[in-house]
Amino acid sequence: MIAYHGTIIGNIDILRPFASPHSNLKYPCVYLSTNKALSAIYIWNQPYKWMTFEIQEDGLPVYNESFKNGLYEFYNGVKGYIYTCESDFDVDVNTNIKCAVISKTAVPIKGVDIVENAYERILQYEQLGQLKINHFEELTDQQINKDKNMVMGAIKRLGLLKGEHPLSNFVREKFPIYWEEALHTL
Repeated sequence: MIAYHGTIIGNIDILRPFASPHSNLKYPCVYLSTNKALSAIYIWNQPYKWMTFEIQEDGLPVYNESFKNGLYEFYNGVKGYIYTCESDFDVDVNTNIKCAVISKTAVPIKGVDIVENAYERILQYEQLGQLKINHFEELTDQQINKDKNMVMGAIKRLGLLKGEHPLSNFVREKFPIYWEEALHTL
């Protein structure tokens, strides 16, 4: 099976398993995606993860921009790499990502696609119909409410109001109304 791994780390020839505090899996592994366009979303250079995407029934990744210009802010100017790998990968449903595959052992890299600007690449995938972007200005009331629930859940689950988590400043800055509501209700 062919799978892809997006990252900002270059010049590697093997992906090694590791345990991530951001992962739903509590054991060391290599995360990959069977969808190359989705792997571009993982070209990330922030000290926290805030990837608001879902996978449609037909397998198309949908990036939901949860605040104005969010996609641009996160990805513009970020250089990265999409590594292509081939192996007999495993699936762990606890990843909660439909096209995610994993390996508990090291994975050799077969090829690399250098991404000069992750924002431009994500837009290119959208133009090619390989990824959909729900821009903030186009969100429905239902999508906005879903995002609010996600933000409020993160504030509670991660204890963001204490201010010690890497996401605390980000959430306070980008979602001030939800932050204030959380201060009075949580």
